[in-house]
Amino acid sequence: MSTPFSLELVGALREVARHGNLTRAASSMQLSKSTVSKYITELEAQVGMQLLHRSTRVVNLTDAGRLLLRRSAALVDLATRIQSELDAHAASLS
Repeated sequence: MSTPFSLELVGALREVARHGNLTRAASSMQLSKSTVSKYITELEAQVGMQLLHRSTRVVNLTDAGRLLLRRSAALVDLATRIQSELDAHAASLS
């Protein structure tokens, strides 16, 4: 059985797809471009296939990248909501 992919890394892929390049995605995530690039490379290693077609200025999702984003969107949204609820709960305890 293979190890599941990281939802944090999928979130990075989602931002890259939304912005169309690594620089704008990194800015929106408040990370460096090299960090976002490493996240995508790590995710590709986890799933065992290329998720982006890269050029010097623009990136596009491969078929596998589109499939991963489409099928994981609900998981990423759920994880984000759970974290928000946990943060609110922690704040209420302070």
